[in-house]
Amino acid sequence: MAKVSRIMLTNVPTLKKEAKIEDAARLLAQGGSGCVVIVENKAPVGIVTELDFVRNIVSGKKSLKEPVGKIMTSPVTFMAPGMKLDEALKIIDTKKFRKYPVVENSELVGLVTKKDVVNAISDNLRFHRNIQNVVLVLFVLFEFFVFVIYRYLYKYLPFGA
Repeated sequence: MAKVSRIMLTNVPTLKKEAKIEDAARLLAQGGSGCVVIVENKAPVGIVTELDFVRNIVSGKKSLKEPVGKIMTSPVTFMAPGMKLDEALKIIDTKKFRKYPVVENSELVGLVTKKDVVNAISDNLRFHRNIQNVVLVLFVLFEFFVFVIYRYLYKYLPFGA
């Protein structure tokens, strides 16, 4: 089965906890990741998603001048690059988040989303289903061939009529 490293995004937008919320908003507007990972010494300590902005900024609870650390989700649930996709799916099913930093040796190396994992698993299943269909067709053709040959060669066999 494929691993998280195959499907992860490697260019992850990051900020420090002290950065302003408006900086995170700028990064979100520029990129397509839908989140900003908050790091300290290259290790993820939090994550800010578009939903965090809706909950905190649009509702008026926080100002854009406040530190991003006030709206981040922490602690962060992360995945390893060598993790198999079925293991990643188990984490997704239990934690219910949509975005997961990928960490190796306590350093952020990527980002993986629920959608990426589900799509990769779906593609993998589709590939295996196609292989099964080809094997089935080959088996049916082989059986048909054996039936036809047996029918015509039966009379030449020592136990034939």
